[in-house]
Amino acid sequence: MTTHGKITKTEQKIKAAFIYLVQTKGFEHMTISDITQYAHINRSTFYAHYPDKFALIHHYEQQFITALREIISNRLTAAMVSPDNRQAMVTYEAVRKMLHYIANDLDLVKALISPQGDPQVVNEMKKILREIIDADLYQVKGNTKMTTAIPDNYAHEIVVGDITNIVTFWLSQDNPESADTVADIIMTTRFMSPYELLGLGESGGKTRGSDSVG
Repeated sequence: MTTHGKITKTEQKIKAAFIYLVQTKGFEHMTISDITQYAHINRSTFYAHYPDKFALIHHYEQQFITALREIISNRLTAAMVSPDNRQAMVTYEAVRKMLHYIANDLDLVKALISPQGDPQVVNEMKKILREIIDADLYQVKGNTKMTTAIPDNYAHEIVVGDITNIVTFWLSQDNPESADTVADIIMTTRFMSPYELLGLGESGGKTRGSDSVG
């Protein structure tokens, strides 16, 4: 086996150990001894790759965040401006690629964003979405302000938080839907009001005042 092959195999062992230990013990309580025992490597081998467990999780987090920045740079806000916007499909594709990236490394991302991992990962994901949305808003309307009906920071939190919550909920499922299905859910809900999400006004449902006696 080549040196590169040995390094890759060792990295895979460390990664598998990290995921398992986050799920079973939590990052806070895992030790280097835990990692080396589960990965079947010695401590010197681990330290040849990472100085400590914090450098290890930082490596995975930066890898994840960097990939998201590259993928989501295709702009999320275009589809939020108008359902008929010709760039909506570009936005859909950016969301779809982001979710496919997550799906391809599902166990690691689930470990990172879980309560036993590092909650800061979710905050970083929200920060990236906010930056992209603001950049696109500026291109579309010359400023980063959203609706004037509610305070701007609340409007931003609703838009960014909704997308983030859908992704984290998806990752919390025992049998998560496909990345394409979740991308469709995200893009569909961008154009639905809470009234519509509740199913009010749909055929077959009661309408306001339907129980009253004439």
